[in-house]
Amino acid sequence: MSVSGRLSLAPALWILTGCGGPTPPAEHHTDIPTPAGPNVLLISIDSLRATHLGTYGYARPTSPNIDRLAAEGVVFENHISSTSWTLPAHAAIFSSLPDSVHGCTDTDRILAEEITTIAERFAAAGYHTAGFFAGPYLHPAFGLGQGFEHYENCTSYARALDEAPPESWVMDMDIMHRSHRDITNPTVYAAFIRWLHRPRPGRFFVFVHLWDVHYDFIPPSPYDTMFDPDYDGPVTGENFLFDPAINAGMSPRDLEHLVALYDGEVAWTDEYVGRLVASLEAAGVLDETVIAITADHGTGFFEHGLKGHRNSLFDELIRVPLVIRYPARIAPGARVTAQTRAIDIGPTLLELAGLPAPDQVMGESLVGLAAGRELDFDNTAVSELFSVGQRVRTVRTLEWKFYDVMVSGNRYWTNLLADPAEQMLRPVTPGPGDKLEARYLDIAADLSRRRQAHHVDQAPSTIPPEIRRQLQSLGYVGE
Repeated sequence: MSVSGRLSLAPALWILTGCGGPTPPAEHHTDIPTPAGPNVLLISIDSLRATHLGTYGYARPTSPNIDRLAAEGVVFENHISSTSWTLPAHAAIFSSLPDSVHGCTDTDRILAEEITTIAERFAAAGYHTAGFFAGPYLHPAFGLGQGFEHYENCTSYARALDEAPPESWVMDMDIMHRSHRDITNPTVYAAFIRWLHRPRPGRFFVFVHLWDVHYDFIPPSPYDTMFDPDYDGPVTGENFLFDPAINAGMSPRDLEHLVALYDGEVAWTDEYVGRLVASLEAAGVLDETVIAITADHGTGFFEHGLKGHRNSLFDELIRVPLVIRYPARIAPGARVTAQTRAIDIGPTLLELAGLPAPDQVMGESLVGLAAGRELDFDNTAVSELFSVGQRVRTVRTLEWKFYDVMVSGNRYWTNLLADPAEQMLRPVTPGPGDKLEARYLDIAADLSRRRQAHHVDQAPSTIPPEIRRQLQSLGYVGE
C-alpha cells in the first residue's frame, strides 16, 4: 500500500472478505489486560437527515427508538459531517481527520495504513473489535477495515465486491442499482447477533452500518404506507437517482409521497436500532455500553434543485444527527447547541471509555459539552467534496458558512442566522465576505500543512465518459 493512499491494484489485496464472509481476524492483543471501561457501539445510519428525527423536531413519528435513546442521553443539535457521501465521511469518523487530511476522498483512494483508526485504538487497548457494513463504500478495499478483528460484508451482492478490484465496480451501473435496491437491516442485525452471542470475555467496540435509509426508498410493509396511506400516484420510490421523472419540477404531491417513503425507511431502520438496543439489554450489558448514533450524510429533495447526495455541501446533506447514551457519564435529557463535527466522534468515544486522547487528530472530545461545560476548542466545521467532478469546500460556524467552488474558482458566503436555508449566497466583496475569505484561507493552509504531515495527496477520480454523461444528465456531476 502506498504512503499516498492510492488504490493498489495487486490482485492479492482483494481477497479480503471471502465471498461475503468476514475479514480474516486482526491480531488481538491477548497480552493486554481486559479494559475496565465500557463497551462501545457506534451506529451509522446512511443518508439520515437530522431534521427527519423526532428528537430534532420532526413532526412525524419516524424515530421512537432513537428518540428514547436521546431522552436517556445527549443530543448534539448542530452536528456536521465532513462531506456528503459515504466513503470519505466514514474515513473522517474513523480517523478523526477532515477529508483532505485523511486523503480517502474518492473511489480511487484508500485510507492509508499510516493513519490510525478508532478501531485500532480500541484494539490496542484490549477491546474486541467488530464491524458490520451494508454499502459498497465501506468495503475493506478502501482501508476502512483497519483495526477490526471481524469486519463483515452484509450486502446481498457481497461476492461481486469481494472477488474483484474496486476499480471494476465503484461506478458500475449494475452495482449501483443493486446497492440502491438492497434491503440489509435484517442481515446486519442477524450478523451482529451472531457475533454478540459468541463466547468472548472482555469488552468490545462494534461499528454497525445501517444502509436502508439510502435510496431507493422502498420500505417494507407497513412502513411503505405509514406516512402517506392515501397516495395513488405513480411514484414508488424505486430508481430514485436514475428516474428522470423524479426531478425538480415534479408534482408537489408526488414529491410529498417520495418524502413519505423516505420517512418510512427511517422508521423501518429505527425499528432495528430498537432491536440492537434490546439485544444489549438481553445480554445484560446495556448500561455498561456507550451507544452512539450518527449518519454519514443526508439526502436532498430539490431544496437546491438537486436530488440525493454527493453533489453539493448544503446543510440538507451535511447536517446529520449525533445521539450518545451512556448513563454512567451522561445525564439524561442533555442537549448541546454548540456546533460539533464528525471528526469529534472518535475522541468522544475514547474519553467515555477511559482511554487517552489520540495524538495527531483534529477532532475534540465532546464529553465536556455533554456535561454542560462551555466550548473550549475551535469547532469550525470543514466539509469537502472531491468526487464525481466536484471540488468544493465549505467552512461553517453556527453564524456563517463560506463556500469555495474550486472547479469554477467562485467563492460565496451566507449568514446562516438570516439565511438558514442557504438561498442567498453572496459573492465575496469588501466587508464581511473578504474577512470570512481571509479566515477560510488560513483554514485551507492549515489543512494543507496537516495533509503533508500525514503524507497523503489527492487526485481526481477517473470516471468513464459514458458514466459521466449519465450522471451529468441527472445533475449528479458538475460540468
